[in-house]
Formats: sequence, C-alpha cells, structure tokens
Amino acid sequence: MDFEDLNELEQQKKLMKKSKSLLISFFMFLIVDIALFIYLQKNQLFMFNLSKNDEMIPNSLITDIFSFFFYTIILISVIIFIILLIVTFKKVYNSNPSSYKKVINAADIFNIVPIFLFVAIVVNGFFFSLAQVDGESMVPTFCDKDTVIIYYNDNFVEEDIIIVKWDNHFIIKKIVGLPGDELLVDETGVYINNVLIETYLPAGFQEYDGIIPEGYYYILGDNREHSLDSRVINLIPQENILGEVIYNLTNGNCE
Repeated sequence: MDFEDLNELEQQKKLMKKSKSLLISFFMFLIVDIALFIYLQKNQLFMFNLSKNDEMIPNSLITDIFSFFFYTIILISVIIFIILLIVTFKKVYNSNPSSYKKVINAADIFNIVPIFLFVAIVVNGFFFSLAQVDGESMVPTFCDKDTVIIYYNDNFVEEDIIIVKWDNHFIIKKIVGLPGDELLVDETGVYINNVLIETYLPAGFQEYDGIIPEGYYYILGDNREHSLDSRVINLIPQENILGEVIYNLTNGNCE
C-alpha cells in the first residue's frame, strides 16, 4: 500500500468518524426536541401546538409563517440525515467519496437545525409567545390585528395587560383590581378601593360588593363600551391568565 492509498484510507476514516458524530448529534437533539414538543402541547400559546384552531388560539400571521418555516426546515434536515444514514450504511465513501463528502457537508450545515429548534421551543414554550389581537376591546392601546409579545408571567400588578382564556376564547384586557382590593360594582359604576373606575355598565353586568379573593383579578378593556370583561364575566381566576402582554410588534392604526 503506497502513501496515496494510506492518505485516502485516513481520509475515509475521518469522513466516517465525522458522519457518525453528525448522526449521533442530530438524532439526540431531535429526540429531545420531540420530547419537549409533546410536553409543551399543554401550553395553549405554544406555536407548534397541534390542537390549535382559529377559534381557540390567538393566531398571528407571524406565528404561522414561523411555524411553516420550522416545519419545512425540519423536514429538509431529516431527509438529509436519512440520506447520510443510508450512504454511510452502504459505505458510499468507498465507491463515491465525492458524493459522500457533499452529503456530509450538507448534513454539517443542517446539524444546527435541531439545536436551533431546541432553543426556539424552550423560549416559546417556557418564556415568550406571539399572539394577534382580535377585536377592538383594547382600543386605543391595541388595535384589531395587532401582533403582541406575551411573557409567561404569573406575578401581576395593577395596569398589567394580560391574555385570558375565557369560554374557549382568548381575550386581552387590563387588570384594574388585584387580590385584596375592595371592589364595589353597582348601578352607579365600578369602584376599586372606594375610587370610581368606570361608570358605564353594559346590560347584564355582575354586581359585586366585597374583597377580591386571593388568586382572582378584576379586568376591563380600554374601549369600555365595546369590551367583554369582568363587568359581565365577573372575576377572573389566575389559572385562566396565560401571560402578560409586554410589547406591541405592529402598532397598528386604530382609525
């Protein structure tokens, strides 16, 4: 065996070693991603939630594009790694080393996909999400079709704007009454700690006179005459609050 043959053999070993490393890394991260994907299906604001539909999930064009991009790139990367697995198993590196190098180079690039997906799943599943405002109940603060960033906060203060699940719908409102606040709702208006907050009361409003219990909040929309809020649906339990709206990405014109 001459020097050239030895060099070629050494190159084949390096390619084989790199191929195995890429395959192990890709499929290990992919398994972790799938496990997280399944676990986070319970998060109703998870962008990859398989049970979402237009009625129950506050969709956004941005989230739909984001999801489509990820599903597409994942499919491409899986196909590439299946090809790499096949050509490695069939020892194509012996018969066609140039093609084998091309597959490895492609796999090397797409090996970042499951890692990137892991980061995206963790961020979206445990920290932040996107949603689209549906309706005009928060005008002028938020317009219809505005896209907002939601932080999965569970420690709320007065004036926080939140996403609430109510009767299989998602609504965006502002907190005006906290646990421990004195709340009075009668025919004259809404009072928080003896301060008049709102005089407009829709038909069928819910009267209340007492202390807001622990774990409950009184919420109102900024567009008071066109808002379904605690004046009608009463106090909101904290488990129905999905997160706090922290930023408006689109800042639409409400006119």
